[in-house]
Amino acid sequence: MPTLVNPFFFESPADRWAFTDREELLPLLQHAMGEQGRRMLLYGRRRMGKTSLIQNAARKAKAELLYSDLSTASDLTEAANKLLQAVPEPETGLADKAVKLVRKHFRAIAMTGGKWKLSADLRPASAEANLESVLNYIDDYAGLIDRPVSVCFDEFQDIRTLGGDKAEWKLRGIIQPHRRVNYFFSGSDHRLLPWMTEPRAAFYKQVQPVEVGPIPTEKLATWINERSERGGLTHADFGAEVVALAGPCTGDVVRLAKTVFELRATGKKGSVRDAFDEIALKELHNEFVGLWRPCTSVQRVVLRAIAAGRPPQAADTLHAFGIRSASSAQTAIVSLTDSQLLTRVQDALVFDNPFFCRWVAANAVAGDAKP
Repeated sequence: MPTLVNPFFFESPADRWAFTDREELLPLLQHAMGEQGRRMLLYGRRRMGKTSLIQNAARKAKAELLYSDLSTASDLTEAANKLLQAVPEPETGLADKAVKLVRKHFRAIAMTGGKWKLSADLRPASAEANLESVLNYIDDYAGLIDRPVSVCFDEFQDIRTLGGDKAEWKLRGIIQPHRRVNYFFSGSDHRLLPWMTEPRAAFYKQVQPVEVGPIPTEKLATWINERSERGGLTHADFGAEVVALAGPCTGDVVRLAKTVFELRATGKKGSVRDAFDEIALKELHNEFVGLWRPCTSVQRVVLRAIAAGRPPQAADTLHAFGIRSASSAQTAIVSLTDSQLLTRVQDALVFDNPFFCRWVAANAVAGDAKP
């Protein structure tokens, strides 16, 4: 019997072997990364594959990509440090010029073990100045190596949390004179597109919006079956069912495919639905309890209604679920959407996470879920 190796992973961005080609978007980003001074906004739902797309575009373009995930930073100084640490060691023949460049922007530089190590005096009290110093250094660095450099701020909507409501205006002022660096802004918050592109926005007419939507279902289903067979499963035919049940987000599809593969590989009898319930009701149970507990009573009722397939503001739903008024339901919907527990697909309200929808339907029908 051949050794079975699960070919699916969702825990990190897809590498070159696991990436599913996006025939329209990948060439667009590759081309942009080969130029200079480009500004692009990649937006779309969480787990849609934006980070994988950006990183694989950089690999194919053989471009320098300096990446900072703002959702994991505690302040702008930490975000700046992530970019600084991603700058590669200077090439042979450029070290002396690089040292001068560093001294132009920072206070300290150290050599450790014969290798280049940049130590910048970044102080939390000057977070905006720190970010400006790092980005100005990167622009000069791009000129030094004489080839394009791309900076990616992932989960860009969090810049307001780190730097205040006007943070993107301050960033605009910093990067506006940079002609050698490409900037890619990526995020999943539904408010990000208007924040960046409406007439009063800081980057109005200064970024090219690019929506990262679902991969075509037939293509994704075929990819799942082919990868399953390469992993050692014979006659894999569950791709279409996985895609239909998991929904449009690539990360959810891959997670479900991984669990289905595990069930089949261990010889357990189980359907795609069984694998879905394994994730929703067991693997993610504690996480979903943590999402449920902070919700208000009205928010919980709205979640229950949507999980049951009922429009939360309809008169019969309000009556059946004991919601006092449509305005109370609307307030709860706005809060749940802003926190990304719910999202809008066309004109419909749906759970952002299909596994959470299943969990609510199974655990919260009678009231508060018990951990």
